[in-house]
Order: sequence, then structure tokens, then C-alpha cells
Amino acid sequence: MSSETNFAKVKIEGIFNLEEFSKEYKMTPQEVIQFHNQHCGLQELLSLNLSKYVQHVYLPSKNYEEEDIKVLKSTTLDLPTRNEEKDYGVVIKFSPKDLQIHYKIKVKRTLDILTLTKDKTYVNNHKIEQTIEQLFEKANNTLYPLQILNERNGALSKIVNADEVAERWKKETFPNLKDYYQSETTDKILQQFDDTFCNLNKKRQFLERNMFYKLFFLPVYQTYGDFKKESVVQIYHADIAKQINYKIQYWLQKKLTRGNKIALKITGVEDENLFNQNREKGKLELLYKLDKETKAIYSIVGFISYFENDKKHNVDFQLYELEKLN
Repeated sequence: MSSETNFAKVKIEGIFNLEEFSKEYKMTPQEVIQFHNQHCGLQELLSLNLSKYVQHVYLPSKNYEEEDIKVLKSTTLDLPTRNEEKDYGVVIKFSPKDLQIHYKIKVKRTLDILTLTKDKTYVNNHKIEQTIEQLFEKANNTLYPLQILNERNGALSKIVNADEVAERWKKETFPNLKDYYQSETTDKILQQFDDTFCNLNKKRQFLERNMFYKLFFLPVYQTYGDFKKESVVQIYHADIAKQINYKIQYWLQKKLTRGNKIALKITGVEDENLFNQNREKGKLELLYKLDKETKAIYSIVGFISYFENDKKHNVDFQLYELEKLN
């Protein structure tokens, strides 16, 4: 594409659709044809009944520039490097269980290391009251603050302060919980936590089975040739204790959103295997919005579905950056 004083010469890729092109630049088809024919050479004249192959179209500079600033100039999403701190709200709904959990989590970036601090979890808008749920919440709090090193594609590389987490668990949390919760069931649960927290980098599936960590550290920082890319993602569903593979397609949107964010759509279908050949497959649909300048995650919204005994289950996931109050 090139621009001059009062018009821009727009290169057309692929088949030309006059209706869509006109709408994109906020003009009518008649206005596009009229302006183009006023500025082109004789061999470039167009009519409303034009052929589907067009090399260039001339447009008013104003219309072109208003849209051009919204177009991504690169198909590569680079890992954020700016040191900054963000607060996120996380809401996860499970159906048909009629269960919702929500919490706030603070993410502080220092180069490629993220420090996460999580607030208390609410279940169906209430504080956790069940004994076992309280035990899990108190044990999980041992993780924080949690320091994670990023891969270049945004995936979780390793737990930087794994030794510090193990020390907190052994010296503080584990003795207190063992003294407070005394039953055969809680002893088994605490032993599982002990094995995990003392070997956190070897037990990374503990985090990867958590929906927040799985989606927040999805490897979205890649190059998307032709604005798309195929992959496979494994999602663990806790209520059926199974990991399901989804064949996915990343779709990097060519234009920024109305809120000036980069949009990355991810769609997928449950990978076929011997156990699901003759039944409906689960689906995955997610929309990531990233900051235009820093590429940091602004929001993640979507759902992941699966089937168990021919019954559909749905996980709705929402993550939003929270505005800081002055």
C-alpha cells in the first residue's frame, strides 16, 4: 500500500469484493468507483460490474488512513517485556453443576518473570465454608507469591521460587494444617500437597491442570503466517479427572478492536479417538485481547465444552484486567 497527498493506492490481495471493501473504508460502492476512476490511468478504470481480479484501488487519503491505523503491521506477537503490574478478575462457571468460582489475582512482570499473588476464592459469590474446600484454599495459598519464568512464546517455563514455596509449606502451612485438620481423609490430602509443594517444578501439572494457569500461559506469543496457525492443546477437566485434547486454530485478527486492542481468536474441536468416534465432540472458543503497545493480556473470554456419558459439560472462562483506583 502507498499513500500520496490526497489519495492512497491500495493493493488488493486475492479476490476483490467491492461491497466488503467499500464498507471497510466507510464508503458506498459508487463512491469507491467514482473516486478510483478520477485518479487512475485509463487501463485501470473500474465499473460496478467489475471483474473479481483487481490489482489496486485508489481511495481518499482520509478514509485510508483512518482504517490503516487499525491494521496490524506484523503477524508476530512478541512476549511483553515492559515491567508493569496488573490486577485481574477471574470468573469460571461450570455447567450443568451450577458452580461458579471467582477471585482476583495480581500479576507483576519484571522482564520475563511474573510474580503472582492471589486473593481469596469465592464459590457462588460466597466465602468458602466447606471443610475440605477450606483445606484446599489454605494449602493453595502457600504458593503465593509465586514467581514464574516465561518461555518466549508465553508458556510456563519453570517456577523460579520453588524452593521458597517448599520452605513455606514445610515450616508454616503443613504443620498448622496437620494440627488443625485431623482425619484420615485430610491426612491423605495433605500428603498429596506435601509431595507436590516439595517438588513443584517436577509436579508442574498441578498448575497446568488449573484453568487460569492453562489459559493465561497458553503459548500465544508466536508468528501467525497468513494470520492463522494450527495446534493442539490439552485441557484437564477436574470433575471427570480427564485430560482432553483439542485440535485448535489460532486466528490473529487483522484489525484492532474498537477498544484499540489486538484480538486473537482460538477455536477448536475435541480430537477424535477410539472412545469418542461416534458421539458429539467437545468444542473450544476463546478470545484473547492484548494491549496494542505492550502485548500484555487484557482479557480472555470464552468456553470449553466436553461430553461425559453423553452429557454435555461446559466451562465458561472470563478474565479481565481491573482498573486501578487512584
